[in-house]
Amino acid sequence: MKDLDIAVIINSFNRLELLKQCLGVLASWLPGSEIDGRVVAIIYDAGSTDGSLEWLAGDAKKLGIPLEVIIPTPGDDTSFSAGINTGVNYAERKLPLLKYLLFYETDNQILEPKPLLQALAQLENRPRIGACGFTVRQCNGDPAGVGMPFPRVLNFALGKNIVHKFQLEAVNHKWETDSSGVQFSEVDSVFTSPLLIKIEAWRESGGLDAVMFPFSDCDVDWARRMHDAGWRMGVIPSNSVIHDNMNAISTWSKSRAMQFHRGRFRYHKRYDPIAIYTVWPLLLLIRHSLELITAKVAIKDPERRKHLSNQFTKLLKSCIRQYEE
Repeated sequence: MKDLDIAVIINSFNRLELLKQCLGVLASWLPGSEIDGRVVAIIYDAGSTDGSLEWLAGDAKKLGIPLEVIIPTPGDDTSFSAGINTGVNYAERKLPLLKYLLFYETDNQILEPKPLLQALAQLENRPRIGACGFTVRQCNGDPAGVGMPFPRVLNFALGKNIVHKFQLEAVNHKWETDSSGVQFSEVDSVFTSPLLIKIEAWRESGGLDAVMFPFSDCDVDWARRMHDAGWRMGVIPSNSVIHDNMNAISTWSKSRAMQFHRGRFRYHKRYDPIAIYTVWPLLLLIRHSLELITAKVAIKDPERRKHLSNQFTKLLKSCIRQYEE
């Protein structure tokens, strides 16, 4: 492994079919490409029980790309952030020439070498760009989220529904074209799906904060710390990069709303410690109350009404505790 300088970091948990696809697509073009011989895929399996480990130990070895599998020991932190950090730490120990990390989630597919080669060129030619992502799409061609501006307290007070409806956190791309004709736009926070990163930028930032941001907003907090350390990130346009979980439900989907609010509140406590207390608790309590009333009155489907009512009730009750357990 001494000549490898690109580590593909994959955090997987009970996503066997998606794992097969993301690795299979990578293996379809990596052998014989310009970066063949430079890449190793490091899979952190967070305790899968769906046959993932058996597949990785068997048929996955026939794909023709170097694979390393990390299995946590009982008692280890297996959150998304901890898994990513563990995968990177493993790569740093095993790869003395390590230069780049590719965060490549199970719901990602890079269909050809071109976008990855273009992203590598951006990182090589732009000294203070520490990470480069892509304009991703779903399998049906619809665009998927690529990133966001750094969060604002006002948007948190308004809630995700209003923010989404009025596109208050939409990325305003400012494209620059380099000498090779490739466009690049800086973005405050690029989501880790997928994302190519300079190892020195990762080291200076300290990696993901698995204690404060185990799941939601871990990438936004990391992007902010990258920014504060003097690094920038951005994206290149591509139609060959997919981010689509194909409706696969993750184990933390039921707590997604709570995880989001907890993570976003922690983010604002860290970076907007005065402003957050202009909306908490009163304005947030009012929002959750209105959301709960709207769900009970306006949602006709009984199952969805029950689900949303329970969700908003939990948020309303936990708001006073800053969404902590």
